[in-house]
Amino acid sequence: MRDYAVNRPSNNGHAGGATDGLVWRDILVAARRRPWLVLAVPAVLLAATAFMVFRETSIYRATAVLRLGDARRALTSGLEAQAEPTRLMDPLLSETQILKSRALLGAVVDSLGMRLTPDFTQFPAALLDFVAVAPEAPADTLSLRFSATGVTVRGSADSATAAYGDTLVLGAVDGTVRFRVKARPKAAEATWIVQSRDEAIDRMLKHLRVASRTQTNVVDVTYTSHRPADAQQVVNLIVRTFQVLDARSAQDQSRRRRLFLDEQLRRADAILAQAQLALSAFRSRQEVYSSRDKLSRQQSDIAGLSSRRWELEAQRDAYRALLAKLQSSLPGEHDQALRALVSNPGVATNPLLTQLQAQLLKYQISLDSLTSGAWGSAATNPDVQRLRGLIASTEDQITRAMRSQLASLDVQIGAVQTQVSRSATAIRVLPAVEAQEVRLVQEVETSRRLGDQLREERQRAHMAEAVEVGQVEIVDVASLPYQPVSAYGMLKLVLAVLLGLGVGGGAALALEKLDPSIRRPEEIEDGLQLHSLAVIPKVDPAQVEGTEAYRVLRTNLLLAPEASRARTVVVTSAVPGEGKTTTAANLACSLAWEGRRVLLVDGDLWRGRLHRRFRGRRMPGFAECLLSDELIPAAIRTTDIAMLSFMPCGKGVGTPSDIVTSARLPRLLARLREQFELVLIDSPPVLATAEAVVLASSVDGVVLVVRAGQTDRSSVEQAMRQIKGVGARLVGAVLNDPADIARQYGYKNYYGSYYSTYSREDVGA
Repeated sequence: MRDYAVNRPSNNGHAGGATDGLVWRDILVAARRRPWLVLAVPAVLLAATAFMVFRETSIYRATAVLRLGDARRALTSGLEAQAEPTRLMDPLLSETQILKSRALLGAVVDSLGMRLTPDFTQFPAALLDFVAVAPEAPADTLSLRFSATGVTVRGSADSATAAYGDTLVLGAVDGTVRFRVKARPKAAEATWIVQSRDEAIDRMLKHLRVASRTQTNVVDVTYTSHRPADAQQVVNLIVRTFQVLDARSAQDQSRRRRLFLDEQLRRADAILAQAQLALSAFRSRQEVYSSRDKLSRQQSDIAGLSSRRWELEAQRDAYRALLAKLQSSLPGEHDQALRALVSNPGVATNPLLTQLQAQLLKYQISLDSLTSGAWGSAATNPDVQRLRGLIASTEDQITRAMRSQLASLDVQIGAVQTQVSRSATAIRVLPAVEAQEVRLVQEVETSRRLGDQLREERQRAHMAEAVEVGQVEIVDVASLPYQPVSAYGMLKLVLAVLLGLGVGGGAALALEKLDPSIRRPEEIEDGLQLHSLAVIPKVDPAQVEGTEAYRVLRTNLLLAPEASRARTVVVTSAVPGEGKTTTAANLACSLAWEGRRVLLVDGDLWRGRLHRRFRGRRMPGFAECLLSDELIPAAIRTTDIAMLSFMPCGKGVGTPSDIVTSARLPRLLARLREQFELVLIDSPPVLATAEAVVLASSVDGVVLVVRAGQTDRSSVEQAMRQIKGVGARLVGAVLNDPADIARQYGYKNYYGSYYSTYSREDVGA
């Protein structure tokens, strides 16, 4: 039905189903409609971002480099029992987690007095030194007053005064806060905060970064601060404290191993002394000084078996002692047993215990990481409970593994004892004296070899204990940062502009979606299912665009199937102010210029104004003709256009709705059809008057005028329902666009471009 429309406004190549294209087009249209909003939002965001960027305090970063595992290993190679790492444990990751432990950072906080957070806005940082805050000092707010002679500090429970250059001590009862102000600052007063120890540790964790380099044992420790000296001082103290604690831990482990070997050596020496005393007494009593050659092989076998039995019994005694401490209810002995388990020489040979110990260490590190920090989880957290359950389960497995090891040792000791018994049985065939001598000699040799082995291990442990370095080597200490860290100011400004454009465009599009008015021909056709006859721009006699638009309207109207045989047409609108009178008058002129005999009737009996446009009298007119039985010739006036006649509205007696009735109107229209080829009636608005639908039901076609950017969609739909409700025929709609709104929404006007060479005579001006 729409193929007949000529010079139809283009849709810019966007099909109805091209959703993405329509979205971008809608955004561009909304931006053209509201450029102030699209530009104002990014301008405001840019200004706010620029203000924050220029007011942002510079941040300095200091980095120290560590290497783990080489320093002590080079000095203690062969002196310490090295446990093979399991797949469940990453030694480098374990060390980095210890580097971020709260115990280590707490020592740094206490050493540097970082719990005190001064306000350096009007107080130069160079005037403050010797800051120290005791670990037991409570959190507090300090009010400082700087006088000509000194500084006075008042806390929640105490106050103190000190001269410039002297150390000020506050809170000697609850905890000590110490610092020194070198000279008087410009500010008269200041407020400083003493944070809690946990808050200070959390703040340090927030600015601390520990990262290992890929496929190396090198770790970068980085700390950021607003003051370059603080960044350097903190990171260097962290790595040095970590190095000292690591060396101390390694020495403690070597010391515990040495003490264990000392105890075993004392027992071996006592056994050797008893064996030598028994052998000496036997020889003195029996006067036997050497064994026979035939006993040498049996002696060697029994000596080896006895040595093995002593080793197994020593391991069994050690496991029993550790197991007793593990099963102790005292926490100190339980933890001491877990630490001593690492130093036990037999643990390194037991892969199961080694794996369980590494697994326990992993769970403990994970629990510490999960419960520490500002975002640490509570004890009721399911992950915390799960980890504690895993730790308890692992400790239980360690206990069961040690019991299994004890049972295995008992079995091995029994087997060795059986072999010894067999060897002894073989010796019994020898003379009793020689057999007893052989046994005593074997006991002496076994005790001597065990003692020599323990002395060698003890010497190694003693040498490892003397090494004062750990596994941490400081490769590079942090230097004083000479420039701040890049704050990406330009990137923030660009992002602010892009974000502003997006927000502005979205806001403009939202406002457009909330606007219920009709703005484009597509909204008439697609939304209202009504044919768009033409878009009428602002009519200017000096321009051709407006007059040519009425020519397009005339052509589309005459070619429309609904109006091709129409002799009477009503031009109306939904509400007042839509431009229907101007449209009707110019359409009538355009039809008359084509050579048709046209009568323009002013059917608006309420506010008829066409007689003013044609400079004629109002009466007699349409109202008088409706009240008369015959057509009043004086009601039809001629105009300057040869083929155009005009009938004013007139002035009847009574209300217009009583004058315009379905009984009188058809009779008048029939008489007018006899004289004119086309009768064009300017009707009052449909929703404002009752006679508009009467006029629509009596004519051959109705043209609805819609004002772009003003007419509400619901009003047009209601008017269409009333027109169709009386059986009238809607030919189409005209988009009246005096403010050029449709062009702002992407409508392309071809009138002025194609017909720009027309003169005023061509358009009938």
